[in-house]
Amino acid sequence: MKLTKLASIFAFVLASSFAFAAAPGNISVGSVEGTVVVTAADGVKTKLVAGDMLKQNTRISTEKDSSAKIVLANGTVIFLKPDTTLDVAQFEQNNPSAVDGQDYSAFKAEPEATAGSVTTVRIARGTAFFKVAKLLPGSKLTVKTRVGDVAVKGTTFYVSVSGASVNAGCIDGVIEVTPAGRASLTLTAGKSATISETGTLSFERVSSTLSDEAAAAFDSGEDDRVSSFGSASGSVFDVTMPPAAVEGPNADRIPVNSASSL
Repeated sequence: MKLTKLASIFAFVLASSFAFAAAPGNISVGSVEGTVVVTAADGVKTKLVAGDMLKQNTRISTEKDSSAKIVLANGTVIFLKPDTTLDVAQFEQNNPSAVDGQDYSAFKAEPEATAGSVTTVRIARGTAFFKVAKLLPGSKLTVKTRVGDVAVKGTTFYVSVSGASVNAGCIDGVIEVTPAGRASLTLTAGKSATISETGTLSFERVSSTLSDEAAAAFDSGEDDRVSSFGSASGSVFDVTMPPAAVEGPNADRIPVNSASSL
């Protein structure tokens, strides 16, 4: 009897562990201004139109005076400013069908029914604002650049790439910035860090201009937090760092978390 009961429990646990299979999640296009080009995994290029549905392994490029807003099915909203190129290298969910047909932009937190997600985006140039719904404990969202990564769990922030220099700023919440080859550092609301092409790390306040742009991009208006940091500039201190190598397009993918680990 005991053996039979133990076997049943083991079978239940095993079935639960494999209840969900990681699969590409949906990405909806909320708005498009001007000319925005999307490059699919097979290299085919098309003009992006509001209402389009995308998948991972997709590149989105905005031209001059153009912008786009995309929404991931975990509640993450990304706004691309003009002259920006962003790759959605990976967006997988353990149970993507759980949110089929829903308005992803309305999610205040990642739906538990999806059983978690892993998101990896890369910014080659330009500036993108991110508004991330509170992610599930096992989920992960990482923004990669040539000189370092930014990781979040639920916040509003931006990443700007100009040549080999990268600036990341936290508008609301907390972000973790990891310069290539260095230990990670935490940025709280109102603070930003810049990694120059020579490897110098500097810290500044988030400008009121960028805070206001983020509020406008996400139609925030919910409070004054994103525009109350002032426009102070100038480094707090500098740290000399060796130049980081440019990350290639075939970087290792991060495996999606299994349902059993959430």
